[in-house]
Amino acid sequence: FGSSTRPAPSISQRSTCPTRPPAAMAPIYRAALGIVAALAMEASLASAALLRQARGSPAEISSFDMGCYMEEDPSPLEQGGSKGRSYRGLVSTTVSGRTCQKWSASHPWKEPAEIKATIDKKSKIDEEAETMEWGNGLGNHNYCRNPDSSMAMPWCFTMDPNEGHKKELCEVAKCPQHPRDFPEEAKDLKNEVEATDCECADQLYGSTVTTKDTAVALSLVDKKQHKGKKPCNCGHGR
Repeated sequence: FGSSTRPAPSISQRSTCPTRPPAAMAPIYRAALGIVAALAMEASLASAALLRQARGSPAEISSFDMGCYMEEDPSPLEQGGSKGRSYRGLVSTTVSGRTCQKWSASHPWKEPAEIKATIDKKSKIDEEAETMEWGNGLGNHNYCRNPDSSMAMPWCFTMDPNEGHKKELCEVAKCPQHPRDFPEEAKDLKNEVEATDCECADQLYGSTVTTKDTAVALSLVDKKQHKGKKPCNCGHGR
């Protein structure tokens, strides 16, 4: 009897693994690739955040530190501070977001270091009044200033070496023309309200203390002032 052994299949006849996933598996592969890409993106963002934290991000400037600039000198007792020359705030970036160059540095622009710093000069007139002659506010810093009054508001030289962005204005708010003194206004209003009906002597004359020579005169004035009006209620009895 002959051998029943069948010949081995040729290499071309052998089954091989498919090089592409079956069509039914394609959505699963796409979803897996999407998850991997998302994880890679999150890892990249986290790495960037850690790098920024390590370098130290600049703290935000408060509105108090930013300050405002005076368009004109607010008082005859001040001079040389118009157009923001008296600005002493801490803004150090321009309206375009560019960083200001230090006024004491010569790179990328040599002009800042060539401007001589001048100090503010305050002089006392009496116990309550004083004058101010504003300097240019320059020093070893990069805060916005208007040292030569060459622009309408504070500006600076930028760190951009492009000639077109050499000097730029800064985003500083303009101060109100006549700042209100709210505590003083409140005091005046309080006196006005309390004195509407009775007009107390303390508020009208400054004091109820009298001397031998002024007692009669003040009493006569007081009667004249209070004729037909409600009695005073000044808290110390009358």
